[in-house]
Amino acid sequence: MIGVILYEVASRYFLNAPTVWAYDISYMLNGTVIMLAGALAMKADQHVVIDIVSQLFRDRTKRLIEVTVFTLLLLPALGFISLVSWSQFWTAYVHGTVETVSPWRPVLWPFRLMIALGLSVLWLQILGKTLASGLRLLGTPSTPVGGH
Repeated sequence: MIGVILYEVASRYFLNAPTVWAYDISYMLNGTVIMLAGALAMKADQHVVIDIVSQLFRDRTKRLIEVTVFTLLLLPALGFISLVSWSQFWTAYVHGTVETVSPWRPVLWPFRLMIALGLSVLWLQILGKTLASGLRLLGTPSTPVGGH
């Protein structure tokens, strides 16, 4: 992404020849990185959490809240959004949908595929974390995903 922006700046200001594709490539790459980083951040337990209230609870209570919220709210909502994103990818692929506000008019299915993959992998990572927390609640020792 940095290379794309550097190329655009050099082309625009030094060669007086701006590109029509740099903006599209940069937002698609940025969106892809964000979508795919969500699951990695969940695996490394690096999502932003407000610890002020949770510090008041014992570990068992924190796990119970996590399992409940993930099971009743996050997994269904993210599952639905993932299904919708797969539908949007498929529609864009089948119909050859292009970006309509761009003069370059790139096809959208590769970007929508990355969104669908990122959301699905995040859903799977949350499912794994929920199951691991649920097993710990039941007293079953579990090894976190990745073996740490």
